[in-house]
Amino acid sequence: MPAMLSLITGTALLAIVHALIPNHWLPLVAVARAEGWRPREVNLVTFFAALAHVLSTVALGLVLGLIGQELRDQYGSAVGMVGSVLLIVFGLIYYTVNLPHHHHAKNDVDGYRRSKGRWVMLFVLLMFLSPCLEVESLFLSAGAYGMQLVTLLSIVYAVVSISGIMVLVHLGSRGVKLLGGHFIEHNEKRISGVVLILVGIISFFLH
Repeated sequence: MPAMLSLITGTALLAIVHALIPNHWLPLVAVARAEGWRPREVNLVTFFAALAHVLSTVALGLVLGLIGQELRDQYGSAVGMVGSVLLIVFGLIYYTVNLPHHHHAKNDVDGYRRSKGRWVMLFVLLMFLSPCLEVESLFLSAGAYGMQLVTLLSIVYAVVSISGIMVLVHLGSRGVKLLGGHFIEHNEKRISGVVLILVGIISFFLH
């Protein structure tokens, strides 16, 4: 149970960190301001863009969860221990390879004028094509405990990610200066790596 709780907590933390990355919400804020979108329109577009991001992440996570479950059925409880080691390895990789995300600032989009429908399609497509790869290793490890835990991780990730992105866009569109965005952008891999390492260590000793 403690190991499962660590996977759930790790998923929520990674969802929060990923939502804070500026390229997940800042371009939308910039376009909404430049195009003069109403608050209701901004919220609607943000929801569908965040949903697309969650769907691609969860779809890949479910596949990895099924793989984890299949490995457990074949190799038994040892898979859980191997999954913990993999979390630590992935965490070290993410911490070492800290490539920052890049975002488009307001000046980059002020010169563009698209139809609202095209903007919606663009944001949805971009978010769908950028799943949170860091969290996928947690889905793989969760598969060793069964698809119920994988499903729970999917729900946790979806709720936290969509809520987080919508809150950030709402605050940004109202002119609230969001602190820490630059730090998150340049240290997101390191933060994710630390989370994965901690979850892996906890899962290893509590498995």
